[in-house]
Amino acid sequence: MTDARPVRVVAMEVGPLAENTYIVGHPASGKAVVIDPGDEADEILRQLAARGWTLDKILLTHGHFDHVGAVAALKERTGASVHIHPDDEEQMRTAGRQGAMFGLHVPAPPPPDVLVREGDAVPLGDVAFRVLHTPGHTPGHVTYLCGDLAFVGDLIFEGSIGRTDLPGGSLGDLLLAVREKIFTLPGETVLLPGHGPATTVGEEMRGNPFFTGGEDAGG
Repeated sequence: MTDARPVRVVAMEVGPLAENTYIVGHPASGKAVVIDPGDEADEILRQLAARGWTLDKILLTHGHFDHVGAVAALKERTGASVHIHPDDEEQMRTAGRQGAMFGLHVPAPPPPDVLVREGDAVPLGDVAFRVLHTPGHTPGHVTYLCGDLAFVGDLIFEGSIGRTDLPGGSLGDLLLAVREKIFTLPGETVLLPGHGPATTVGEEMRGNPFFTGGEDAGG
């Protein structure tokens, strides 16, 4: 991301479902958070070490197995606190069972250390991630907003939206969350999703078929 920002973002595509894990470093403090560490804990730790960053927090947009597969290893090896919305605690607790349905082994994540809710501010150095409760893909799905960066998990993608046919999903809730929480942000806000390329609020308001016309959901 641009040098004007106080944070630096390292995007990694991990695991068999090509999930996006984001390392967000704050060079001034030497601390970092990892958002949705879905797999490949060793590589995440290598990326942190290469930059001299210390992992302070693990922020989860939701509890699906492809977003939490590396949580146990990162927590054990760094002591970083685990943050998730209370309505997705159960999703995270059952991540191993979810993975098994796809023939995958997912280490059971530890219980969360911090339960985040709408409006909370999660600090990183002298910046903070504002928590937006954005349900629909799961009941406790959240977006983490840091300046002009929105880590949106599986809420919205480039030209698409997250699945709502899984347990706890709601198409109505998801569309409302996008309209009320995401499309009210400045158009230049960068959307960093759980799968696929980055996009912006403006691009999705203009071209996402779920808000300009009908289409099939994905993600």
